[in-house]
Parts: sequence; C-alpha cells; structure tokens
Amino acid sequence: DGGGGSSGGGGAALAVEVGGGEGSPAARRESGHSGTLFSQMLTGLRGADMAKVRRRDRGFRVKFVGEAGDDYGGLYREAFTNLCAELQADSSELLQRCPNGQHGLGSNRSSFLARPSASSPRALDGWRMLGLLLGCALLQRDTVLDLELCEHVWKVLVGSPLDEADLAGFDDAAANSLRSLRHIDREGVDAALFGDLFFNCFEVELSDGSLVELCDGGAALPVTFHNRHAYCGLALAARLAEGRAGYAAMRSGVASIVPCGRLLALLTGKELERLACGVADIDLAALRRHTRYGVGVSPSQSHVKHFWSALEAFSPEQRRAFLKFIWGRNRLPLTEAEWGDATMRVHALETLTPDQHLPVAHTCFFSIEWPKYTSLHIAKAKLSYAITHCAGIDADNTSEARANALADAFAHLEGDGGAASSDAPRGAASSRLARTSSSETDASNV
Repeated sequence: DGGGGSSGGGGAALAVEVGGGEGSPAARRESGHSGTLFSQMLTGLRGADMAKVRRRDRGFRVKFVGEAGDDYGGLYREAFTNLCAELQADSSELLQRCPNGQHGLGSNRSSFLARPSASSPRALDGWRMLGLLLGCALLQRDTVLDLELCEHVWKVLVGSPLDEADLAGFDDAAANSLRSLRHIDREGVDAALFGDLFFNCFEVELSDGSLVELCDGGAALPVTFHNRHAYCGLALAARLAEGRAGYAAMRSGVASIVPCGRLLALLTGKELERLACGVADIDLAALRRHTRYGVGVSPSQSHVKHFWSALEAFSPEQRRAFLKFIWGRNRLPLTEAEWGDATMRVHALETLTPDQHLPVAHTCFFSIEWPKYTSLHIAKAKLSYAITHCAGIDADNTSEARANALADAFAHLEGDGGAASSDAPRGAASSRLARTSSSETDASNV
C-alpha cells in the first residue's frame, strides 16, 4: 500500500478479507464483475460490531487475498473505489443508469438511481451495506464514495419532498409527457378528440421498463379527458416512489454509523452528496485527448488557448458545470471503452464582435461554438456566465448543429467503409444557448 495514512496497518480493529482486488477501478468497471467485491464485503461485515466500524480513521482494515499489501489506508480507499465502480456497472443489482442517460435526453445523463426491482431481502441487505459505507464516508475525512446518484436520491435520503422537477431530473421524457397530458386542452384537444389520440390505461412504466398499475384494475381502466389529472398525479407519485424500500434500507445502514435522523435533517441533498462524495473533478488531459477542432480552428490559436486556460483556472465545480453545459453530464467516461467514438468538438463562432457574445453549446453533439475572445479575462467571464446562467435546452436548428450532424455522418462513413451508422444523428437535436441579447443574429436561430 503506497497510499499513506495516519494510522498503521493495525490501526483499525476489524479486518475484512476480500479477493479480486487487482486492477484499477476502471478495469474492474470494464470487466463487468457482478458485485464480487461488494458481496464479499457484505459477508465480511455481516454481524460485525458496529462500534468497531464507527471510527474516524478507517472503519476496518482491508486484505486483498493473494496480494502482499498492508492496509495503511490505501487498500481501504481502493476497496471503496472498486465497490462504487461495481455498483455503477451494468451488472449492478442495486443501481441502474437513469432514463435520461439511457435515452440521451435532459440532464444528469451520467447519474444512477435504484433499480425499481431491487427490493428483495438480498437486495435490501445490499442497500443497508451501501448505507454503512455512506456512514463511513460521512464520519471519515479521507473516505469518499465515487458514486454519481441522481439529485432526487440524495433528497430522499435527507427527507426532502420531491416534485415534477425531480422527475425531469432523471426522466425528462416522462415529465414532459405528463405535463403535456395535463394541459392537453391548451392544444385544442377536447373530450371528443381525446379518445382518438390517447390509448393509455392507469398504469405507468418505471425506470427499468416494467409496468405497474396505479390502482386496482388500472390496466383495464382507460385514461380519459376528464380523469387525466388523476392519472398524472398517480403516475408522478409512482415514479417518485421508485426505489423507496432500498433508500429506506440505506438510511438504516447510515444510522448504524452516524446519528442518521439528527444529522440528515440538518442537510440538503446537495450537502449530503458533497460530504459523502466530494467533488469529482474533470480530467482536462483526458478531455484534450478526446477533443477535435472544426474547420479553421487550431489548438495553437489564441482564443482556443484562452478556452483551455479558462477551464484550467476554473474550480472543480465549475468544470463539472461546464461538462453539464456542453454534454448534459457532469463526469467524464471512466474508460476508453466508455468514451467510444465520443469527442468534444470546438468550432469557431464567427462574428465581428466576439467579446460581446457568449458561447453556444450543442449537447447532443458534445460541441461548442467558441467566439474568438481577445483576452483570457473575457473568455473566463463569458464561459463562467454561460455555465452558471444558461442551462436551458432549446431546439437546435443552427447551421453549426447541421454541420455537426454532417461531420458525424462522414465520420461514420469513413469508419465503416461507406456504410452509414445507425447511430448517426437524425432530426432535431438539443442545444444549450448562451447569448447576450436578442440582436445577436449569430445565435438567434437556436
């Protein structure tokens, strides 16, 4: 263990032996192991005296079977990192990527939430284990969980109420659908026309694709113009209640380490996330490796240098906000396999008055139109304003978006020997618009 630490290998009274510790967290994530380390840790801590785990340095010592490392803190941290990677793998029994991430829509696309089906006794044991680890992260200064949970999950853990905005945070398409249905009369649809357009019954599709009835016999009860508000209310409540059994078990795990009721009542969801997970920074070196430049744009140009210098000068929170602004997610892919063909594209926003313009980001294309700012000071100020105040997503009909789509199509043609990929962008995309006034014709088409 080269990780260092304030206490020796025998500092923690409780020792847990686990196998499969070899390899980096990214490699473990790529391998798709199904909870190997997590299940062993669960077995190793089952029945343990929580008074021994409830420590300020480390809750327990970790021994990777077959490895010679002594745990001075590094193996403990590595175990936590690997556990989190397993929980966020496709094979995880507890967590799944949120619908926004599955479909490439809305915000928080890289975030996870509970699998609606993860409520068996075995799964609840796992949730309590995850809560125990969360409690350790809250108690121990150097312990963090590399988890990216949806914002509403943290709100549930602290007991904050949820609303339709929280549904949009993990399933934007479902939130928009309910909103449209609730106000369908504004579109000129009346009771006579409603039955010809809608064929829903009182059931709703959850994040894992399963259908649940919203009332007894709901599968046979049609949604009508007159009962649509009742349907929308029940559907919203059902979606926001997904995973509640698991989250309750997770809270009980937290309570075994820290005074859960008193502590969590003092926090907001964002504060709990920050205490448990810290702030995941953006690896700018990795982002540079996966950046391509548009026609006439070069990394040696002064305004492009200002772009990278601004990102380097930003705080970790600002860099995460930038990634969310340009790509709809707040962490980079962990592995090259996850990156796939994705690249950030930097194009020039051509205008005679660049210092009066804000950048324009196209989230579906992971692309930004960057004005030719004349100084680093202006570049930082404009980008900072954009990522802070310009979070709205609008229909992307700009010429730049169409150029992105065409470039993607040609890239797929070249890579596939002339066969167009089915993943090539089609139809309207999404963009995040940052602009200074309605008179700025360069961005007015967005």
